Parts: sequence; structure tokens; C-alpha cells
Amino acid sequence: MDNKEEILKKYVCEMPFMYSDVQWSSQFICCPSWAPQSIRVDETGKENWFPVNESDDVMRNWTSEPAQNIRKSVMDGSYKYCNHTICPRLNELINTGRKPYLFREIEDFKEVYNIHTEEDIINFKTPPEEILFGFDRSCNLKCPSCRVNLIPNDDLESPEHKAKLHLLKSIEDNFAKGLKRIMVTGSGDPFYSKIYRDYLLNFDITKYPKLEQLQIITNGNLLDEPLWKKMKATPYIKTIEISIDAATKETYEKKTRWNGQWDRLIENLKFLATQDHLIEEFVCSMVVSKHNYKEMFMFYELITDIFKDSKFKWGISINYRQIVDWGTFPADYLEELQVFNPTNVLFRDFLTEVKKIHNLKYVNHNFHHLFN
Repeated sequence: MDNKEEILKKYVCEMPFMYSDVQWSSQFICCPSWAPQSIRVDETGKENWFPVNESDDVMRNWTSEPAQNIRKSVMDGSYKYCNHTICPRLNELINTGRKPYLFREIEDFKEVYNIHTEEDIINFKTPPEEILFGFDRSCNLKCPSCRVNLIPNDDLESPEHKAKLHLLKSIEDNFAKGLKRIMVTGSGDPFYSKIYRDYLLNFDITKYPKLEQLQIITNGNLLDEPLWKKMKATPYIKTIEISIDAATKETYEKKTRWNGQWDRLIENLKFLATQDHLIEEFVCSMVVSKHNYKEMFMFYELITDIFKDSKFKWGISINYRQIVDWGTFPADYLEELQVFNPTNVLFRDFLTEVKKIHNLKYVNHNFHHLFN
């Protein structure tokens, strides 16, 4: 295999040219755990968004200098704004030599995007094809890997709620006509969130003439059959990702998904398994830590059993990811949870467990570096 520097110079990640994650106080052109540099242009100095007169906030960020710098870094092969271990695609590319999803060989990339010089990057203004709604963090669960407290819905008359409506309008004004894929949400739960739930219940496809799919990212507790049949968005939901982080009721309800209802989740999964005539891809994910690494193979067995008769067009995926620092744990406790680090006392035991799922069908993970 070529060395790391040579491999990275061969391929360009498409994410910074076609994707944006719009959050409450920041905006990104990749997953913020993978590439944590915000592209937000903050002219006010405030930490949060509030309603303003301009309707072009998200577009101004999309073409900002921080966005240009990230794009330059994936073109020159440095990937200096990216976490090469946590990003599962870079992790795979560097450690296996395989071309990951949404990477192109550099000459192919230049032709497809018509970008050949640094000046082309500076002048790049094509709106994103994909967007992640991350600006409302309200959720019915309090998962330790994500937050320290429950985050309820804002009062409908509050400045915060009005700011979120402003962001939604800014997205629709600037990005909607070119969007092919909308993801809701990477920050809370779309069916607990008042703003997202209303958006999905009353979804207006006429605003999105190029839309190919909605992707729902949820904990799955509220996505039951009555709601599925009620949403106007349902016919356009082609991908569902449910974050579960456990293979047993005990671990789910007491360690990884506080306030979650295991039996209700399983019932909802079994219903969704029958909707393969509408859903094209189903993803189940586990954030791996000290609390659940012993259940990785059990998780695989659980998911493959529930979906054994489903015939989704693009199949199922079972994703295993490293627990990362979202500011919810003291540093010493986070280190204790990160069993995938060689310095962790449970590392050798973790290696035994991860080997059980390493090459199984349907499995994706960001532990490739541990096998080289």
C-alpha cells in the first residue's frame, strides 16, 4: 500500500463541495466530529443565532473563507482540518487503501466539479446538494454520549424558536431548489422536536424540485406506525438511521439511552422492517464505549434477525463508531470509556470483541487502524 501522504493526494473528498450541516451556533461542511472547523461567518460576536433581517446566512457561510480553506485542504491532500482516525472514510482510505464513499480520484474530481485552480475554489458558489438539519437539539432522551441534561422544546414565542424558524427559512430560500438529500437530524430527535416534527408532518415537496430522498436520523422511540402513516414526508423518506447503542434492554435503558423504552423501540423496528417497499436503506448504529463493547456482536445478531426478511433496495448497514468528546464527560472518565484506545485497560478485550464483527456483511466501522 502507498504511504499515507501519497494516498491522500490521490483522492478528493466530495463532502465540502456538496454537503452542509447547519447547527444552532455553527455551520459545517462535513460531520463536525470528522472535520470540526466551523464555516460560520459571525459578524455579531454572539454565540447563538438570532433572527436577523438578511435571509442569506447559510449561503454566506457556505462561501466563507473558512469553507474555502477546508476545500483547499482536501484538494491539496493535506486534509489538515480533518480527524484522520475518527472520520470512518479517511480511516478506511489510509488503513486499507480502498476508495471510500464520496471520494473521487483527483483528476476525475476536477473534471466533475470543474475545479482546477485555487481561484476556482475561491469562486465556488454552487449550493450544497445535501444538508443536515442540526439546529434543534431537543430530544426525548438523555443519552450520556450526547448531552448532560434533557433538552426540551423551546417555547413557541421564544427568541430561540423564532431563530430556528429563521434558519429553516434561510435554508429554503438559499438551498432548497438544489437539494437532492435532506437529513433530519444529527442533533436531537426529529419526532420529539416541535419544529422538525411539524416540518415532516406538513412536508412541502414543491419547495424541493430536485429532491431524491429524505434521510431520518432518530432514536426510534417515537417513530411508530400511526406517525409513519400520518406524515406527508413519508413517501420521500428513503433512508432511516436509528442510533441504538445497545443490544440488551438493561444496557439500553440504564447505560446508553436514558429515558429510552427498549420494548417500544423493538416494536417500531419490527414495523419499519415491513416498509421496504418505501424505505430504500436502513442503518442501525452503535457508539462504542466501555458500556456496550461486549454487545457488538449481539447487536449484529439482533439487527440482522429483525431485518432478515426485509428487501431494502440498498440493504441494511450496521455502523460501529468511536465515542467522541461532545463535552459531556470529564476527560479522565472519557478516557475510561474509550476502550478502543491502546492505553485503555480494556483495550485487549475490546480487540477480541471487535474482531468478531470486523469483516461481517453489512458492517461499517472506524476501527480499521487497529488491524494494521
